[in-house]
Amino acid sequence: MIFFAMVAVSIGAFLNYTFAKRWNVDIGIPDLVFLFFTDIVFNVLGTVLYSLPILALFAKITPAKIEGTIFAFLTGTMNLASTVISPGMGTLINSQFVGVNKKDLS
Repeated sequence: MIFFAMVAVSIGAFLNYTFAKRWNVDIGIPDLVFLFFTDIVFNVLGTVLYSLPILALFAKITPAKIEGTIFAFLTGTMNLASTVISPGMGTLINSQFVGVNKKDLS
């Protein structure tokens, strides 16, 4: 399932690139329709194929009598990695190697 999640996320990333390059308008698909059918569908697929199996694994590996603590720690760590650390690393890479920062977007 993780493999299929990566395929779905890759297709979604390509479709985001398609939207940024405005190729959807070239083939006659309006922006709003394109966003609804690509962003919503591929975000749901990513959640279903990636997050749910990992959360099920978290539920299976937690020891008895401390399920809440361990499950909260594992899911909190996963959320920290995906919402704080990952964007921070992207910002660092853009700032250090690409030269894009908050003041200079050229």
